[in-house]
Amino acid sequence: MIRKLLSLLAVGSIAAAQSEPPAVKPDPAKIYPYVVPSGYFDAAGGNSRSVSWPLGHGLHIALVHDLGGLVRNVLPDELSALGMSAEEAKARAIRNLESLAMSGAIGQRRFDAGPEKRPFVLFGGHWAAATCILLPELRQMGVKTVGAEELCVCIPHREALLMFSKGDRAYRDAMRRMIRQKESDGRKMLSFELFELTPSGLAEQKD
Repeated sequence: MIRKLLSLLAVGSIAAAQSEPPAVKPDPAKIYPYVVPSGYFDAAGGNSRSVSWPLGHGLHIALVHDLGGLVRNVLPDELSALGMSAEEAKARAIRNLESLAMSGAIGQRRFDAGPEKRPFVLFGGHWAAATCILLPELRQMGVKTVGAEELCVCIPHREALLMFSKGDRAYRDAMRRMIRQKESDGRKMLSFELFELTPSGLAEQKD
């Protein structure tokens, strides 16, 4: 169901890790955060200089250049050329992500018939959909749209983010089963583990 519905959402450019990074003229407006698994950097040539930080559940956030069909890791010397620190680049990347999400390029839709007939929200149809887990206003949007103060998020692959009520363990297990059933064939798999959106920030959901 969910995979079919993704075809109805906005479709963005396709990103790919590059073992031989193409030449890039750094542009702050085209730097984005990108959720990657722990093995991403090895697959991309083991470049330990990539600007990145841990997210949780074995996932990381890498800063990347959007090359209009590909992404390539941002390197510290490129930030130096721009006169930006890593922290400044992270902040700019998040603002760029917010603008991308607000543009409508990333599909966002509420579904009312999830497990236990509870609603959930799906972000999809774009390589940055999973990265929307970093949106500063994501929890506020979820509280309003899902109708719950306690929220969980799952990012099974780069083109899907599902946000739903935390509920109890039985409900979370039902959501996990649905997500595994519907999203196991996605490109660039990430994790079926859950994150919790708390008032103080993102946290790993342990059960």
